Amino acid sequence: MATPNIKFIPPQMADPSKYTTRANRQGPLWLLLKDTCILISVLRYLPLLFWPMKSKNGDDEKKTGWASVRDVHVQGLLFIVETIFLVLFVPALVSLPGILFFAVSIAGGLLVQLIAWPTQGPRLVQSNMNPETLRESDNHQDERWVFINGICTCSSGLQENVDRLSLLFGRSVLGIHNQSYGMIGDVIECLLQRCLSYKTMDVRVACEIVKGCLMDPEAKKVVLIGHSQGGIIVSMVLDQLFPELPNESMSKLEIYTFGSAASHFHNPPILPRTDATDSSPVDCIKYIEHYANEYDMVPRWGVLYATRALLTNRYAGAVFVHMGATGHMFIQHYLDHIFPVPGRTDKAHNLPTVKANRFAGNGHVVQNGDSTHNLVQTHNHHVEEAQDVEMASSYLDGIPVVDEQASAKRQDVTLGSLVKPKKNVTAPKSAKAAATTNGDAAPILNGNVHRIGSFVIVKGSPSTQTQKYGGRTVRQISRLWLYLGGKSPPAEK
Repeated sequence: MATPNIKFIPPQMADPSKYTTRANRQGPLWLLLKDTCILISVLRYLPLLFWPMKSKNGDDEKKTGWASVRDVHVQGLLFIVETIFLVLFVPALVSLPGILFFAVSIAGGLLVQLIAWPTQGPRLVQSNMNPETLRESDNHQDERWVFINGICTCSSGLQENVDRLSLLFGRSVLGIHNQSYGMIGDVIECLLQRCLSYKTMDVRVACEIVKGCLMDPEAKKVVLIGHSQGGIIVSMVLDQLFPELPNESMSKLEIYTFGSAASHFHNPPILPRTDATDSSPVDCIKYIEHYANEYDMVPRWGVLYATRALLTNRYAGAVFVHMGATGHMFIQHYLDHIFPVPGRTDKAHNLPTVKANRFAGNGHVVQNGDSTHNLVQTHNHHVEEAQDVEMASSYLDGIPVVDEQASAKRQDVTLGSLVKPKKNVTAPKSAKAAATTNGDAAPILNGNVHRIGSFVIVKGSPSTQTQKYGGRTVRQISRLWLYLGGKSPPAEK
């Protein structure tokens, strides 16, 4: 099996002087216009959302069965109806009287609701587990695992997603159904969430569920996973909960996204304890990872655009980019390639399943500790143990290329772009001395210095990300894979 080409974008530094969000700089209508233009620019990748079409696994999204056939036909009908509405919207707005246009719009919305209703199901879905997975989950009763699905996912699809996550990680997983109203309706909803911070019912439900998990004294860890639009909902949940909950509660979180459509990810820095040897700030949430396929249209509009083009945008977490890969489906195009089912056999998939009557786990408590890039030193001592889960993933064994260009740009940028920098300014001797003697700073290059208030900002610092991550496999950098087969990451000091 050929080793895949993977690019790695290291996480941003925990420095609030460097990053903010677009909403703090631009108005919502301008953001809506800009996001629409960016979306149009990536529409050429739309045919690749479902490519490759073939799958050898019977439990992927494209499996046959009554529910799958029904969902495909409902999504197709919604696409046709919404396309007609979209084409006729402007002519109707111009030609129809106001009251009549309003009535037609309401009727159209009700029609979409009626068509989508058979595929929506309950808001919360609990994973089914076979007896072996159920036994594994008993060891993790102090953990809470929550999953939020993406666009065009019906209730049966969400059930498949959480069942696969349970099978992979040996935990009970609660699915929050981000209900679908067709591809066009879901994309419009994404725009409203990203640009207007519109809290849909899915966002409000997710906030309550995640908040309850974080406030649960029995929960030592909360793992939140989002796919596609689920990434937007996860980012909105963080925006809502950071001001409401103490850092001790928020630090229980671990975030993992796949094909994220989110335009930002908050993760405010916190100062370490007064007795700590290192006084530099650290991220409140220590583990955030994003996985994306290069030619997946959704992350090209979301995580890949945000981390490469919006340099002063706050997008916390490390990013793994599968170069040359296509497809957006959660199981077939992401999990099957990154985290294939260990020892997959038809017999294993035909095991009887039971419904978990709880949402939790017990056993191996992982304490909060160093940030993601510090944990890789500990990985090396536990790789052999974790590899007891027989994985055939060439993705995990691939050595990613560190995206030095993106990393350097994100590291060097400052909020000085809000003001016009002073050119040809020579830094004061004290500033130069501080920059060259401080272990965290790099020497001044080309005298490229400007001021922001009382701070002297030195541009052009050489990146050291290759030294931190170069030569390591995905298995040595990633944290999520350490949960495979019901295992847990090593306890941190």
